[in-house]
Amino acid sequence: MGELMKKYILGIILVIAVIFVSGCITSSSDNSGVNGTEPPKTLAKNGVLIKYPGSWVVAQSDVNNSIIAVADPKFKDSVTGFSSVNVNIQKKELPSSLDTYFNQTYSKLFSNSSYTPVAIGNTSIGSYNALEAVYTQEANESIKQHRAIWIENNGEVFVILCTAPQEDFQNQIKNFDFILNNFKIT
Repeated sequence: MGELMKKYILGIILVIAVIFVSGCITSSSDNSGVNGTEPPKTLAKNGVLIKYPGSWVVAQSDVNNSIIAVADPKFKDSVTGFSSVNVNIQKKELPSSLDTYFNQTYSKLFSNSSYTPVAIGNTSIGSYNALEAVYTQEANESIKQHRAIWIENNGEVFVILCTAPQEDFQNQIKNFDFILNNFKIT
């Protein structure tokens, strides 16, 4: 009986371990892919690889030079069809130094009264050194907040733009950071 009991307990422990490893135990949290109910998804396209929350979807972008866009479908606008919470990655040829191009872009952008700088500086994303601009944008009677990360690689610049309504931006930081921390140039 003792040997049978040991096998029974070992069997239960094995089943519990398999459940934990496979991720079948989920919380009721709404932060899918970060803490959440759906495992993260991976997307490799146009020279980059990202992981993003499992409840998010691959999205279409109306931004020039966009190579990847993912969005939270819970924030989809029924009129435009676009989500107000998204991450859009652009890839462009670098016409000058990264610092010069970055500074010219934001000097021009901030000369428009719809855009207000929040923070500008150096940062790092994983092993990449980067430049960062955080700013708000007034549009259609709402205010969006953006976090733009610029990474130089082989004469090109990758711009990772994280966007959310200003009132929800802080709640989305964990999702944005998850994507940024899992960004790789391939």
